[in-house]
Amino acid sequence: ASGGGDGEEDGPAAGALNPMDVDENDSDDEDLLPSTFGQRVMQNAAQRRKEADEARLKKKEELMEQQRERGSRRGESGSRPWENAKPDPKLGEFEKHTKGIGMKLLEKMGYKKGMGLGKDGKGMAAPMETQMRPKNMGMGFKGFKEAGQLNNKDGSDDDDDDDAARTGAGGDARNKAAEKVGAENARAKREKDAKQKEMWKRRNELKRERREYRTAEEVLAEQERADLEASGIATRDGRAPPPPAPAKMTVIDMRGSQAHVVTDLRELRGDGGAAGGGDAAANDDEEIAFPELQHNLRLIVDLAEAEIQTVDAKIRHEKDTNVLLRRESNRLRADADRAERAADSLDQILRLAEKCEVSAQSRGATLDDLATMYSDMKARHPDEYARHGVQRLAVAHAHPLVADLFREPYDPLTEPTRGTSTLKRWKELLSSSTDGDHGTTNDMFGNTDDDAMFGLLDASVIQPLRRAVTTRWDAKSPEPLLRWFNAWHPAVLSDAAVEELQVKCVLPKLQRAVEAWNPLKDPVPIHAWLHPWLPSLGASMASLWAPIRHKLTNALAAWHPSDQSALGLLAPWRTVFDVRDWDALLLRSILPKLQYALSEVKIDGVDRASQVLEPLGWVLAWEACVPAGRMTQLLESGFFPKFHAALHAYLAAPGLDLEEVTRWYLEWKGAFSEDLLAHERVRRQLNAALDAMNAATTGDGTHVHGPSPVSERAREGGDAAAKGAANGAGGGAKGSRRGGDANSKGAGVDDDPGSDAMSLREAVEAFAQANDLTFMPKPGRRHEGLQVYSFGSVSVVVDSAGEMLRAKIGDRWAPASLDTLLAAHKERARAKSKTF
Repeated sequence: ASGGGDGEEDGPAAGALNPMDVDENDSDDEDLLPSTFGQRVMQNAAQRRKEADEARLKKKEELMEQQRERGSRRGESGSRPWENAKPDPKLGEFEKHTKGIGMKLLEKMGYKKGMGLGKDGKGMAAPMETQMRPKNMGMGFKGFKEAGQLNNKDGSDDDDDDDAARTGAGGDARNKAAEKVGAENARAKREKDAKQKEMWKRRNELKRERREYRTAEEVLAEQERADLEASGIATRDGRAPPPPAPAKMTVIDMRGSQAHVVTDLRELRGDGGAAGGGDAAANDDEEIAFPELQHNLRLIVDLAEAEIQTVDAKIRHEKDTNVLLRRESNRLRADADRAERAADSLDQILRLAEKCEVSAQSRGATLDDLATMYSDMKARHPDEYARHGVQRLAVAHAHPLVADLFREPYDPLTEPTRGTSTLKRWKELLSSSTDGDHGTTNDMFGNTDDDAMFGLLDASVIQPLRRAVTTRWDAKSPEPLLRWFNAWHPAVLSDAAVEELQVKCVLPKLQRAVEAWNPLKDPVPIHAWLHPWLPSLGASMASLWAPIRHKLTNALAAWHPSDQSALGLLAPWRTVFDVRDWDALLLRSILPKLQYALSEVKIDGVDRASQVLEPLGWVLAWEACVPAGRMTQLLESGFFPKFHAALHAYLAAPGLDLEEVTRWYLEWKGAFSEDLLAHERVRRQLNAALDAMNAATTGDGTHVHGPSPVSERAREGGDAAAKGAANGAGGGAKGSRRGGDANSKGAGVDDDPGSDAMSLREAVEAFAQANDLTFMPKPGRRHEGLQVYSFGSVSVVVDSAGEMLRAKIGDRWAPASLDTLLAAHKERARAKSKTF
């Protein structure tokens, strides 16, 4: 950039950037404008580099001139170096023994016999010579020529020169000059490649030059010289110069108010600046006379803006902090007010507690007076009363007065209501709840309401009760102890406290009484003194039922159905025992005896005086205890066969009076209850009797063929059950067990006693016996309400209603035939034998 009018140098205002000068590894001082001394140093260095470049350019021009001369001479001769070369007559001699594929391929790629290899024909012209080395000869022995020495006879590294010498032995001098120039070019190329290969290792000045700064005058002068050379001015040697290369540089003009990028150096001419013209630059200079001042002002504005933003952020932060602190202050103030109120309440409670303490120590207040004071305290400060466990203090104050209340000899069995009216108010006071819920709650010390009440009554009431239950109370007289529990619960003691007392004190006493109970000698039935405890003890008494059933079973071994005391002893237990346990008790001890009683029944419609009907009354008396299904099975097997036989005999008697038969039938029907008459099996038997009576009325004679509706198998089963029951009556418990088995087998629970054909269960049993397999019920195993049987090793159920068999095959129950059952049993037997 040109200086001012006084001729001072202001440094370069515009810099020319060479695209090859970009170096990311240059130091920071290279990016700064140098000082005056530094400018001179850099200008001298640039001048030396410029002279070196000019010398290099001059040498290159001379070499190019020589090449042009050689080219002009070749043009005169009109031939190339290899065109005049004579082909070697021995070249390719060996191909006469082959198909000549090698020469054919070379000719396809443009090769002519006698020329060298390569695009320009400067490569090897003679084939590689080979020579067989004698066996066991070392390398170089006695001057033996190796293959490499044969192909490089003069020992130089230039293979092109050797090939050219051998090929052009008869050529002229122009071919030798061309080959020498080609060798020089190849050597120069190898040197250039070596330099480029090393360029990644170090900074090469030929490739990376330092950044160079020039003034606008220097750039314009250089451009002017280039323009003059391009206009046709001859060089020193008189030859026309080559066309100048375009200037590859980018100039940033910073002389105006704004920086401009200049691509055409002609735009730098004149003092006006960049492409806007002198007037635009002058206007900019006139508008902004001091660009430094503008820059400084911009910096000041930026700093002020940043400071304003920082202050604004601080203000917002302070506002947010103020809001948070205000909220925290309100919360702490509320906590402080709440703590102050709690302190005031606690102070009032302390004063009231001190008053209660004085009254309790002076013995001037009764339990009712203390209850009134603590009630007032709890009503005024309910939260603090429950939180701080004031009831524990109330227990301490009331304990001496409770001891005085029960100081006289106290017998809970004779005085069950003593002190209950006074202590009833203390249950509310010793409760930690504030909403009227008297459930068990905990205070801040982990104490429960039951603990507080137990602590108050333990020494004065609970311990005397435990002593009375253990020593004086008779388990067969539960009324005194029940009166005490009714008086104290729930008025004073909670459910949990009463349950603990009954389980720990009453239940052990009942267990000992059950162990000592003898149903044959004890005149008081056991349900009279056990059942009153069922509402309170409930499931806790389940451990007593097994020994009771065992004693009842032993007592009923010698029982006769005519003794109705067994009915009074067992009837209350039907709703207490589990359904399975009750059914098992009936099957073992009652039903065989009832079956035996039915075997003694004698029915005769003609000679009614000879009838024996009392055993039927004994059986029907058990209707409330025996399930309807079991009762109908008994009647089907023991009564209805005899009834149908007597009816057929009555209808076959001479002088038949149908009205008398009808009255006789209605009398028997009236002997059964409505529940039995509503049962399907009983209705079927009565309908069979009506059919026989109707047949006798029509006179078709079908009534004389015997008891067709009656199953002979059912009558045989009834007889077998009767014999078993008779043996049981005379043989004790063992005989009773055999009778029960006979009844269960003969009654046919799942079979239809009105059918003469073999039932499904009997058919399965017969098939198992024919195949030497066991078929028996599995005790306690049922599936969908049906008894599970073992058919060999397969579990089956017999569904008589659906007339089908279901077997457990794998993990599921599925319908199966007898052959399927047999195959499944054999397969399991084989698997078991393989296992062992």
